[in-house]
Amino acid sequence: MAFLKELYKNNNFILLKKYEGEDIDANNDAQLTELDKDSDKIRICVIDLETTGLSHDDDEVIEIAVKLIEVDKKSGNYVTAVKKYESYNQPKKRIDEEITALTGITNEMVKGKEIDWTLVEKLFSYSQLIVAHNAWFDRNMLEKYIRPRNIWACSSNDVDWKKRGFSKSSLELLSIWHGFYYEAHRAMNDVNATIHLITHPHYDIKPIAELIENAKKPHYNIVNKFSYNEEYVKSLRKRNRAYRFNRDNKSWNILLNDEKKLEEEKEWLADNIYNGIFNGAIKFIDLYDKYKRMDK
Repeated sequence: MAFLKELYKNNNFILLKKYEGEDIDANNDAQLTELDKDSDKIRICVIDLETTGLSHDDDEVIEIAVKLIEVDKKSGNYVTAVKKYESYNQPKKRIDEEITALTGITNEMVKGKEIDWTLVEKLFSYSQLIVAHNAWFDRNMLEKYIRPRNIWACSSNDVDWKKRGFSKSSLELLSIWHGFYYEAHRAMNDVNATIHLITHPHYDIKPIAELIENAKKPHYNIVNKFSYNEEYVKSLRKRNRAYRFNRDNKSWNILLNDEKKLEEEKEWLADNIYNGIFNGAIKFIDLYDKYKRMDK
């Protein structure tokens, strides 16, 4: 069972608390001093976007939430929210009913609203790291509007949730397994839930500390191209849920942040996909290009 052990109380009933970010409210009037590189603290912008759909090419942002937090970089303790911003954004095309049903955001709610991208860039300039729960999606959607020069990290991918006992890494499931729920698919709610999850009081060393360490590591993208083979596809998906299919070049890709894991994956691919000799391609991705769409 994936639930935290301390939640097992009251004759096998598990009590879930609704979380609304009450302990991480931010004061936008606070004056920020520059953090020295040797400081024990790090500033992180946690971001979430709601959009008209899932296409980076065709869809648009309809809501943004950003919260800037300060945290002890080694333990993940002493979390303080210092700035925040949220806004609707009217897209060029109408919001589909399916998106409204998912997010609760209507065309009337976004009418005449516009994100202040200059302010968003200013918030990013205060931070050493940008975090989203699906950083690949959020970064590439956001970069249709602005291109901040920050390192990105992913609270889904840069924390080894499986090692912590959780078989899946969706934000809603992880939140429930950690004893809280929230009104999902609204930007600031998702931001607050992400912060609460990665700084959860259950842990002495918080997941955010692991995320910060992994953010310092470059990525290696293994690109695998082969004629469609159902058994190969099943093997890849069974091997690692992180494999992603790139429709543009019809390849199967996986991002790794460890050279040892890279060599292990190459060996597995050689044995299971390439008949003994690894025949994929490896692309080195530096810190500032992590989670960036590489076909643009």
